[in-house]
Amino acid sequence: MSDTSNTIYQLKISLLGISPMIWRRVLIPADTTLYGFHRVVQIVLGWEDYHLHAFHIHGRHYRTMWTGERHWENGHEIMLADLRFRLRQRILYEYDFGDLWVHVIRIEARLERQDRKFYPICVGGARAGPPEDIGGPEGYAAFVERLGFGKFAPWFGGDDDDEIDGYEDEDDPLRHFEPERFNRRDVNAELKREWAEQKADGAEELQEAHDRGRRWGPADAFWVCLSRTGEIAVL
Repeated sequence: MSDTSNTIYQLKISLLGISPMIWRRVLIPADTTLYGFHRVVQIVLGWEDYHLHAFHIHGRHYRTMWTGERHWENGHEIMLADLRFRLRQRILYEYDFGDLWVHVIRIEARLERQDRKFYPICVGGARAGPPEDIGGPEGYAAFVERLGFGKFAPWFGGDDDDEIDGYEDEDDPLRHFEPERFNRRDVNAELKREWAEQKADGAEELQEAHDRGRRWGPADAFWVCLSRTGEIAVL
């Protein structure tokens, strides 16, 4: 099966250094951009995309210099089909170079796209993704241990018992964190929202370029619009 718009990759994403394992299984089209792949990992693990990230694929590093940066090569936005994944290939995805979360991504299968089915989609997983800025795998383990003993404090507040006992902010999301919770329906709803927004933003950019061409006349009507989805339109 060649890497075309009909090809779907089945991937398993797991976090290193966490036990029991935090993992997700996703189906993602081969015509997804590498930036889109990054957004899938962010959404299915519950990350907030606050920090930089990097992919390690085929011995190469695909890094970013700022959040929201896309991956380009030779004037072309990199797509998964360009990377020619092999079955059982291992990819590393790093997020937050301070906490240094390392995700191992395995290429489990190549499938045919099914008509009327939404992609990308999460088809399996276990346990909640860690909170942002919790201190990496070691900090997360310590945090979960405290939760298990009913102890809670602002994570950067120190270890003083009086401070822990006196902390009463019920609105702090860390207080209500559930390490074992994973809701696939919620994850897929967020994926659908994200892809709908990307599609709408791309259409809006193309329409704006078209309107500029009409307003400025035939001599200036040649515009190349690069949308967020990586599609190029000559107007």
